Amino acid sequence: MDPLTWLLIPLATVFMASVWSCCAGRSRRTDVWTDVQRFDRVRAALERAATSDVPAPEPPAAESPRPLGRVVRV
Repeated sequence: MDPLTWLLIPLATVFMASVWSCCAGRSRRTDVWTDVQRFDRVRAALERAATSDVPAPEPPAAESPRPLGRVVRV
């Protein structure tokens, strides 16, 4: 069993290297301008949200906590 364990290490390494090479060699989108425009739209929306004068919501009213489990009265 011990030699099989040592054989598993290089086999796992070969497998992970093949998965990495498939992921690294995949074709990527080259449409950079739409990505830049999308980033600009998101940045503008976040700036508008940060500078808006919308008041923060009020926290909910505190309620009395419910007992956890069974209450034993003596």
